[in-house]
Amino acid sequence: MRTLKLIGGLLVLLVLAALSTAYALLHASLPQLDGALRESGLKQPVRITRDALGVPTIEAGDRADLAFATGFLHAEDRFFQMDLGRRLAAGELAELFGAIAVNQDRQTRLFRFRAAARAVVAGASPLQRAVLDAYAQGVNAGLAALRARPWEYWVLGQPPAAWRDEDSVLVEYAMWWDLQANGLKREMLRQEINARLGGDTCAAGWKCALAFLYPAGTSWDAPAAELAADAAAQATAAVPDAAALDVRDSERFSPARGSEVPAPAAGSNNWAVAGSHTASGAALIANDMHLGLRVPAVWYRARLRMPAQAGAPGLDLNGVTLPGAPLLIAGSNGRIAWGFTNSYGNWFDLAPAPCAAPQSGTSFTSVHEEIRVRGAPGVGLDVVSGPQGLLWRSDPATQRCWFVAWLAQLPEATNLNLMELEHVSSVEEALALAPGIGIPHQNAVVGDREGHIAWTIFGRIPEDGGADRARGGGAWTTAADHPRIVDPPLGRLWTANARVATDAHQLQLIGGNLASLGAEYNLGARAGQIRDDLMALSQPATPADMLRIQLDDRAVFLARWRTLLLAVLDRQSLEGHPRRAEFRALVASWNAQASVDSVGYRLVRAYHDQTQQAVWTMLLAALRVPHADTAWPPEQFEGPLWQLITAQPLHLLAKDYPDWPQFLRAQVDETLALLAARCPQLSGCHWGARNAVRIRHPLSRALPWLAWLLDMPSLELPGDHDMPRVQEGTEFGASERFAVSPGHESEGYLHIPGGQSGHPLSPYYRAGFMAWARGEPLPFLPGPAQYTLTLTP
Repeated sequence: MRTLKLIGGLLVLLVLAALSTAYALLHASLPQLDGALRESGLKQPVRITRDALGVPTIEAGDRADLAFATGFLHAEDRFFQMDLGRRLAAGELAELFGAIAVNQDRQTRLFRFRAAARAVVAGASPLQRAVLDAYAQGVNAGLAALRARPWEYWVLGQPPAAWRDEDSVLVEYAMWWDLQANGLKREMLRQEINARLGGDTCAAGWKCALAFLYPAGTSWDAPAAELAADAAAQATAAVPDAAALDVRDSERFSPARGSEVPAPAAGSNNWAVAGSHTASGAALIANDMHLGLRVPAVWYRARLRMPAQAGAPGLDLNGVTLPGAPLLIAGSNGRIAWGFTNSYGNWFDLAPAPCAAPQSGTSFTSVHEEIRVRGAPGVGLDVVSGPQGLLWRSDPATQRCWFVAWLAQLPEATNLNLMELEHVSSVEEALALAPGIGIPHQNAVVGDREGHIAWTIFGRIPEDGGADRARGGGAWTTAADHPRIVDPPLGRLWTANARVATDAHQLQLIGGNLASLGAEYNLGARAGQIRDDLMALSQPATPADMLRIQLDDRAVFLARWRTLLLAVLDRQSLEGHPRRAEFRALVASWNAQASVDSVGYRLVRAYHDQTQQAVWTMLLAALRVPHADTAWPPEQFEGPLWQLITAQPLHLLAKDYPDWPQFLRAQVDETLALLAARCPQLSGCHWGARNAVRIRHPLSRALPWLAWLLDMPSLELPGDHDMPRVQEGTEFGASERFAVSPGHESEGYLHIPGGQSGHPLSPYYRAGFMAWARGEPLPFLPGPAQYTLTLTP
């Protein structure tokens, strides 16, 4: 017995020793906040202060030293996040995580972004090269200044790899991937549908019936600066006749039950209010970019300051930076402010073609890539290109290949010219720069101290609107014809990933004219609600008004679906169906908001999604489209869906149902079955349980016993997709919210869904998270300094 006690005691001591060692290593990887450090990459001393939230103010003598210090802080607070970004774009995650990441690496390595990033660096201006080089030196100095490697690398048993100039460009390519790559799958589906539709061909091989399934716009359209969408864009295509698409005579339909959580599209909100309608007299810019939510947050708040010198103006930049990049992404320079939403458009060409045999004479080139895999042999990958672009996918059974040409592959489409906004003092100057800014295409709204506002696209756009536009070699737009709207009569501009422009030439530049490419736009419901909120302001606008709009969770979009449901569930349909009756009663009493306690909202939303997916699957199954039961409809499908429900054409209804009313009632029963698995009591099926946010660290799934330490608190939040307050499921929502008038930064606000630090022992790991979750404003500018660190040469 005594021996067992001794052994037990030793085991406890060993466990405590292991825990103490782990804690010591974890604590050693925290950055130094106060004092002074000597760094060889600097020309002059740099002063770094941090406020109560850990938001830094960096004061440096020149732009290179400012970049060095930015890289230093990014590395100490967020290096693992930066590393994942560059590895994602380069297809090098398996080198860190092993075989589990090989499939992801194959997808991105195809595009050879590391080679493209090197070309971008080679083509950068001397100032940009100096900034990139200083930033990389700062990153590596920040790593070296830690007493232990970042904690994630102890868990992975790997050392962090040094940062190179090209890695900052790779972080930009990671954003290209996040914002545009999923469009390739959506385009492939559309071409599969087009190939199977019957009826007439309208233009360039596109079937006329496709314009019904993929409309350029809907009645929800709310283009920027317009009180109503133009009639031409709202015009709906005719319902396809049986010659084009006959569902009734197809095989029997077995609808898969829908999901409550569709895959979200990358999106955001932003808007601008002219100085003539603001309390300050300066323009007012509001922005909330919607992205996947993770720990740490996507953005890193910072204030970057540099004094004026002979021949060079000073800088005072405030807003959000992207760890891995040496510049301000969105915010204010004191003279202008700007914000982004993703701009959908024709940024790539995807073409099916027979897989040519080597003896066919078709010109192909091949580059061999080696994917290094931790703990396993490397995996070879042959990157094959032909006249139509990169070989993206091949189907040996059908001998059909898919070739892609994507603007992201062209080194001249990516650059660091966004940095030139730092010294811009007017909207007109920003618009002049827009055509040359090489980033994934963004709807940019810009406002200046004088009160002017504008919308444009930041991102390079080819003049050629045809199929070859993404293959390179052609001219790019210039300031003379690049899309823009300046100082509209309404004094307001808004974008929400939907159609913005109304000018025919601008629309062609953005979307091309080969087919109804506007289908990539988000539905205009969110944009319309923002427009109406802006127009309803009765007093000069303030930042507080902007936050109220960003938090608007009213269910405007689903109101007509509630009316439909009440009509579908008539008295006769309720006889002998107590669950239907309870469902109807809860829908009838909804509070018309996506609030956490709303049961009616959740029921209507679930019915809408079930019906939409059932109709879409029904149409695709009739066309024999592969994987029809797992394909999500395009954003603009709401238009044709409502047409079908209203017109109720029998030839577009599966023969399983005698008529459309029966089909619509059947979807109520499918919705009830879906909800029954999640809500034992229908009356307790509130929206908050469906919309509980759970923002996780990338390693918490592998370390579930540490999830309490690594993840943000799990909370029920209001909001949904088709309203200003976007919150979709567990890990998608507003990656930041801010509103600011240039020159009046002290009146603005800014919050992000997490803290500044990626270290769970840091006091800044969760600082500010609850303010974001509750929709409480935090100051746009950093607060009083609590710590001061000086970096000296």
